[in-house]
Amino acid sequence: MKLLSPKPSPLQVALEYYQNTLNYLEIPHKIIEKEWALEILAARDALQKQLDIESQILFSTWSILIAQDRRLKRQAYKITQVLDLAEYRESLLISDQAWWWYLDSRESFHSLNRWDWLVKTLKLILLGVNFTFIGAIATRFLGGGSGLVEIGGVIFSTFISLLQTQNALTQARQQGFIKLMNRLKIPEYWYEEIQFFTTFIIFLFLICIFLNFPFFSQYYKQEASRLQNQASPNLALAEKQYLKAIALDENNLDAHYKLATLYEELQDLDNAKKQYLIAAKGGYLDAYNNLAYWYIRENKDGEAIALLEKGKALLAEKDQQLDKLNETEKLNLAVQRYNIYKNLGWARFKQNHLEDAKINLSIAMGIADNSAIQQYIRNPGAVFCLYAQVLQKQDKKSILAKENWQKCLKLSQGKVLNIEEDQWLFEARKQSKK
Repeated sequence: MKLLSPKPSPLQVALEYYQNTLNYLEIPHKIIEKEWALEILAARDALQKQLDIESQILFSTWSILIAQDRRLKRQAYKITQVLDLAEYRESLLISDQAWWWYLDSRESFHSLNRWDWLVKTLKLILLGVNFTFIGAIATRFLGGGSGLVEIGGVIFSTFISLLQTQNALTQARQQGFIKLMNRLKIPEYWYEEIQFFTTFIIFLFLICIFLNFPFFSQYYKQEASRLQNQASPNLALAEKQYLKAIALDENNLDAHYKLATLYEELQDLDNAKKQYLIAAKGGYLDAYNNLAYWYIRENKDGEAIALLEKGKALLAEKDQQLDKLNETEKLNLAVQRYNIYKNLGWARFKQNHLEDAKINLSIAMGIADNSAIQQYIRNPGAVFCLYAQVLQKQDKKSILAKENWQKCLKLSQGKVLNIEEDQWLFEARKQSKK
C-alpha cells in the first residue's frame, strides 16, 4: 500500500506561494508589471498572517523565510519603480511592522548601490562648495547695488541648493524626492546618482557665473557709460553700475577710470582722485594724465611730473608692440601721447624749466598738427596756448608767441574747455588784437 504524503500546512502553502512570486523579480532586465508587484506584497501579507497564527514554527521554515525576504529586499528597486508605496500605505493603513510596504525607505541591494557611500560624500562636498560660490556671487552682484535680475538669480541658486540640502539631510524631503522618482518611473538604484548629478549641474552653473565675472563687469561698465553719456545723463544710476562692475572685477581699470570721470562731473574730487589713482597703478595711461592734471592744478608739480614720467615709460612699452596694435589702438595711443607731453610741458613751465617745457610741448604740438589725429583730441589748441606762454615768458615781444596764440585761438574754438583752457583762450583773443 502506497503511503500518501502529508498535506502541506497553510503556512507552507503561503511560504511556497511567496517564494514562487519572487521568481518573477529575478528575471534579468525585466520591469515587472504593477499588478504583479502588488501580488508579491499581498503574498507577503498572507504569509505574515499565517506566521501570526502559528504557535510553533520550525527552524527550517524560518531559514527559508529569511532567504526569501532577502530576495525581496535585493530586488526592492523593481517594486518601487512601479509602485508609489507611500500612497498605498496611506490608503491601506499599513502597520509599521509590515516592512515590505516600506521598501522605498530601505537601502537597495542593487549592484550599482555599492558606491552610494562615495556618491553621497561627493554630493555633500559639492553642496558645501555650491554654498561657498553662492556667497561669493551674492557678495559681488549685490555689493554695488542690486536689481531684480541680480536678486532673482541669487535667490534661485540659493533655493535650489537649500532644496538639495534638505533632500540630502532630512527624511521628509527624501520621501518627497522618492515620490517624484516613482512618478517618473526612475529605478531606486539611480537616486543617489541623480541627486549628485543635479548638484553637479548647479556647481557648473555657479562656477560659470564665477569665472565670467569679468564679462559681467564689462556689461555693467558699458551700461554705466551709456547712462553717463546719454542726452539726459543719469549719473546716480551710472555710479551704481560702475561700482557693480568694479565689485565683479576689481581689475577693470576702465571702470575705475570712467567712474573717476563721473565723480569729476559731480565735483566729488576726492573720490575722483582715488579712482584715478587705482587706474593709474594698474597702468591705465589716461588715468596718469587726468590725475597729473589735478596735481598741476593743486600746484603739486613734482608729483604730476613723477606720474607723467611713468606714463612716458608706459608709452615706450606700447611703442615696442606698435606692430600688434590695430588702427584704432594706434590712434588712441597718439592721443594719449599728446596728453602726456602737453601736461608734462605744462608742469615744467610752472616750475620755470622753460627749455624742458618747450621740448615736451613741441612733441605734443607735432601730434596736434596731424589732421588725422587732431579731431580726436579734446582741445588740440591747448598745447599752442602753453607754448605761446613759454615763448612770451622768454621774450615778451616774440613774434612766434603771437603765431602760437593765433593757432591756439583757431583750434580751441568750439571745443570743450576746462577752467585753465578757458583762461588761455581769453588770453589768446586778447593777444590776437595787439
